[in-house]
This record gives sequence, C-alpha cells and structure tokens, in this order.
Amino acid sequence: MQLGASPRAAIDLLKASKAKAYLSGRDYVIPDDVKEIALSVLSHRLILSPSSKIEGKSIEEVLNNLINQIFIPVI
Repeated sequence: MQLGASPRAAIDLLKASKAKAYLSGRDYVIPDDVKEIALSVLSHRLILSPSSKIEGKSIEEVLNNLINQIFIPVI
C-alpha cells in the first residue's frame, strides 16, 4: 500500500457501519458490520504501491486480505 486511508475515511467507515447496524435493526455496531462495509468505503481512498501493481494485486484483494487478518475477540 502506497497511501492509506485518512482520518476522514475512518470517520466515514464508522458512520457507514452505524448505518448498516441501524438497517439491521440494531443500535450498536458489530465487527461484521464494519467488515461488510469496509470495501465500499475504503477502496477508492487507497493507492497501491508500484510493487503491488506489478504483482497484479487489486485494491479489493489487498483490502479483503487485511480485513480477513483482523482478530475479532469472542466472548
């Protein structure tokens, strides 16, 4: 990744996650809300490094890999 998401992108991710939770009938956000909306919110805000482009990776592929690596605690 050459350029990551800005603080404003994080705020937008939070707002979109809250909207997703609300549409699902909840007044709280769960990790799956963030996972489901992250690609839509972040994909156009990131720039791949030249080496990633040479390897043929897409922003969607990189984001999906990152999202799937995040540890979600279970109670």
